[in-house]
Amino acid sequence: MDSIPTGWYNIRAYTNWMRNFANEFVFQKSIYITNNLKENATYATRNADKKAAGIAESKQQKTIAFFPEGGALVEGINSLVAFKTNDDLGNGLKASGTVISSRGDTVTSFQSTEAGLGLFTFIPKANETYKVTGFYGKEKFSAALPQILKKGFALHITSDSLNIKAAISANDPMFKEMNGKSLSIIIKQAGETIYSGKANMIKPTIAVSIPKKGFNSGIAVITLVDDLGKPHCERLLFIEGEKRVNYTIVPNKTVYKSHEKVVLNVKATDIFGLPVKTNFSLGVVDGLIPDDGGNITSYLLLQSEIKGEIKNPDQYFDVKNPSRLKQLDLLLLTQGWRNYLWRRLADTTINVKYLPEPGLSIKGFVRQKVGNNPLPNMNITLFGSGFNGNKLFTTKTDQNGTYSVDGLKWYGNQSIKISSQDEKGKKGGWLQVDSIAKPLSVTFKNGLQNLAKNIDAEISKRIDYNRSYKFGDSITLNDVNIKLQQEAKKVVLFDQTVMTFGYPEQVFDITSADYSFNGLEHFLLTKAQGAYPLDDADSASSEGIVFISNGKKIRPRIRINNREELVGDRLDYYSLTMDKITQVKIQHLVDNENKDVFLVSLNLKNDALGATNLHLLNLNLTGYYTARDFYSPNYSNPTTKNKDLRTTIFWAPKLETNTKGETNVVFYNGDNKGTFQIKTDGITEKGSAVAAKSTYVVQ
Repeated sequence: MDSIPTGWYNIRAYTNWMRNFANEFVFQKSIYITNNLKENATYATRNADKKAAGIAESKQQKTIAFFPEGGALVEGINSLVAFKTNDDLGNGLKASGTVISSRGDTVTSFQSTEAGLGLFTFIPKANETYKVTGFYGKEKFSAALPQILKKGFALHITSDSLNIKAAISANDPMFKEMNGKSLSIIIKQAGETIYSGKANMIKPTIAVSIPKKGFNSGIAVITLVDDLGKPHCERLLFIEGEKRVNYTIVPNKTVYKSHEKVVLNVKATDIFGLPVKTNFSLGVVDGLIPDDGGNITSYLLLQSEIKGEIKNPDQYFDVKNPSRLKQLDLLLLTQGWRNYLWRRLADTTINVKYLPEPGLSIKGFVRQKVGNNPLPNMNITLFGSGFNGNKLFTTKTDQNGTYSVDGLKWYGNQSIKISSQDEKGKKGGWLQVDSIAKPLSVTFKNGLQNLAKNIDAEISKRIDYNRSYKFGDSITLNDVNIKLQQEAKKVVLFDQTVMTFGYPEQVFDITSADYSFNGLEHFLLTKAQGAYPLDDADSASSEGIVFISNGKKIRPRIRINNREELVGDRLDYYSLTMDKITQVKIQHLVDNENKDVFLVSLNLKNDALGATNLHLLNLNLTGYYTARDFYSPNYSNPTTKNKDLRTTIFWAPKLETNTKGETNVVFYNGDNKGTFQIKTDGITEKGSAVAAKSTYVVQ
């Protein structure tokens, strides 16, 4: 962690199949990492000259958006309009204002909640437009309301504990067209229809009542469809089902001492008190760390269905919050307005490029040793002694010379052998493996807020202590050595002579610990100071890296065993596995026109490029991540005098209840004093999401 700059970082998780839908199904979590490295100090750090995403301050832009219930404003129909205010950080702004017609009449007024959400109603008149004027605090604003339909429907939804009630209204032009015809109301959850019913439009406004019995908890999308199957209105509604599981976490004490043993009882029972088998995770963190207000229940039932960030999602499921359902409905009227994911997907032709993966895949191609012509019908043999299950796999290249072996399963770093033979069993061809697929692009919001100053200051104290305890008075990284050039030296390239100009060199001596990297490109992006991925727009090939200097992207020159290569001709060097490399050196140089030049020098092993056996590859590839045990010290017989200042006291990613529906979790406190938060999230054997939280104090 010493090498990571302070800032916001995105953690994302997705399968190969999810890549077909861009970011729609990607799980992502923003985390804030703080580090008290001083800018003017000299440390051997990764990406020291980069600004972590979200640190730059920017002038805040304030916006207000309007969301008519059901989708649109319609002339002559009393309309419910929700609104939402935001700054650049996504924070709601308290606002108040009035609705004014194009004739200058004040139609209605409104005021938001502290979260920047609110409602108002009015009847749009024919041949008039409307705007709002108001204030964000003392700052004045003005905005136009959405365009008004001259003919259309309006859908108003309310609900109680037993029924969903729908009021369907048509203005005069629409009623004349639809008089006596049937309308359908369709309700879906998670893409599946849970209700479909019809009603005849016999008057301008009709009411429909739908029993909620048997509906599951979660977001439902309610759609109004005419007799031709055309949708007119859509509204999201949260259905709260019966609570099926009582899930609790109770510490054996409320107040503890430092290093004292803590015993937590986790219990899950149904409404009859019978045990419920549950798999769960559990974490205990210092109360200093802000709670993001989310859990597995709020994520599965709300956050995964609604686009955009939801502040403190847990509040909408807190039974102690009497206004939670009204607040949740207001959230759905705004952030869920016409934004239900499955509707968009149903109306869009999905271009499937990525198939579900049955396991890990290795892909590549075989071409002629001289020339780039592909070799079809080559027999490919792949062997991994550490594979789970089958060790040996065979396949053939297609007409383009490509091959693919799917369904592989291994953990950690694994030695893999791949060979190619023709149909007569003769070794041949130049066998190559594709580089790892690049991850989906990430877009960060500008101006994400840093931690509060008191939190940052306290964490800095702990970092200082841990650093001095672990590393003495300096930071040492075993795998990088930055050398300061005292005098400028000449470096001769094939087309020019450049100077070192005093920039420090980055020298990496490769060890077995580096073999877990996916290749040279992955290694450089992770380890090299100032290295950035090459954007697709920069080159016909997206493989490679760039360095940033004076705001410009610069492709590095590459030198292999003291012999320079043309980067454009040999991008395959970026796919080299780290077990083929003994040393990587990066130099920031200057040419005779004072332009920046970056040189990556590689020392390779003799067989790195497979010069003699091009039909054979010996690779070291990383498979599934091997989970590591979380460090949890035992202080029953304390022997250390060093302070334990961890902010995360305990974490277990996979626990389960016993036949009685409960289990005990045991750990020891550190030296920090104050309030500690306990959070647990789980899934029952029947698939219900459960979550609980508690606290205790260390004095």
